[in-house]
Amino acid sequence: MKYITRSFLSLLFLALMIFGLLLSLNIPARNVLQPEIDWRIMLTDFFYSFIRVTLTALTAWITAIFIGKLLYSCPWLKAITMPALNLIRHISPYAWLPIAIIWFGLGEAPAAAILLTALFFPAVIMTAENYESVLKEYREEAHICGADAWQIFTLVEIPVLKAQFINLLRILWGLGWTTVIAVEMLGVKNGLGFRLLDFRYLLQYENMLIYILIMGCAGIIVDNLLRHCLKIIPD
Repeated sequence: MKYITRSFLSLLFLALMIFGLLLSLNIPARNVLQPEIDWRIMLTDFFYSFIRVTLTALTAWITAIFIGKLLYSCPWLKAITMPALNLIRHISPYAWLPIAIIWFGLGEAPAAAILLTALFFPAVIMTAENYESVLKEYREEAHICGADAWQIFTLVEIPVLKAQFINLLRILWGLGWTTVIAVEMLGVKNGLGFRLLDFRYLLQYENMLIYILIMGCAGIIVDNLLRHCLKIIPD
């Protein structure tokens, strides 16, 4: 009963927020309930945006797990590279838009570059810090039992850091999902950001709002799926 009440109140609060947004934009509710939108195009846009974010997030995540391990294992390398990594991490990905256009032109290449830049550097810094949280005793006991460096990595560190790594993927995917709208305005021919730019030029605010709501709902679903991965993946 408590869960049903909480869910109802959450939906009510969400509905009030949407209603307030409609009022602020002078959009009749019926225009949102009966939108003039091509759902096949919408699904295509969603598919391309989802694939861009997911592939980039997975690439940044997997790469960061190995590079973070390298930085942890080589303190001198970490000392040399960490200031530069931290510098780039604190630069907004949107600041790289004109540079990406100069380097790659328009299209998929600059969009992928901006997304990867936004996700890769925070991921490396977070994974390098995660390895430091593994108790020294775990590594020493595995080493005494005859485990080599690869076995310690796969059989000790990865299982111990499983929750942190899954949460890192959640963060990376969410960050990419909020960044993809801007990068899809760099000359790609599909995606939610590309279509939102069209809607803005055409003053189709109802369609813009629908796309925004779809983005929010998709983000909630993916985040919950990743959270439940912790319960599915065995220790």
